[in-house]
Amino acid sequence: MTKLEIRFIPHAEIMGELQDQIEALDKLAFADDGIDDDPEFAGIHWATPDWMALGFLNSELVTQLCLPKREINVGAEKVWVAGIGGMAAHPKFQHKGYGSALLAAAEAYMRDEIQVPFGLLICADETRPFYKLARWQVAGDKLFYEQDNQQRVLQTCVMILSLDNQPWPAGEIGLCGSPW
Repeated sequence: MTKLEIRFIPHAEIMGELQDQIEALDKLAFADDGIDDDPEFAGIHWATPDWMALGFLNSELVTQLCLPKREINVGAEKVWVAGIGGMAAHPKFQHKGYGSALLAAAEAYMRDEIQVPFGLLICADETRPFYKLARWQVAGDKLFYEQDNQQRVLQTCVMILSLDNQPWPAGEIGLCGSPW
């Protein structure tokens, strides 16, 4: 495997050609995911991340994910998490370990730089094994989020990763904002 160059960039600093590359990779990676046809996902206003994790091979963007930081509700507790969202790999670079390398780097970044106790992501059933290999655990099959001054529910696989060996609290998960 050619060495992946990984960069963590504040989202507010992404513009121009780099923004175009991210959007192009999104279109390639998610073109056939059917999310736009799923009524549960239709109309969701996705959260703007705080950082982007980007993986490059010879200056070509080949894998990416977004990292928002947020305090959420889990049962009666408030919990700080860093989210993983929009995980994507260019189709010609899939199944080569680059996405796994980026996810591992994101885990270290969440723990050491963002300094939160947990990572949280939502995923489709078909991608659950990928995250499970990286030690993510299923925390639920729905979560609540806020949009247009309403609380809404999203029926999807919710996975967490303990970054400091704290146990995940019991209870319903409320994102206190838009999903990522």
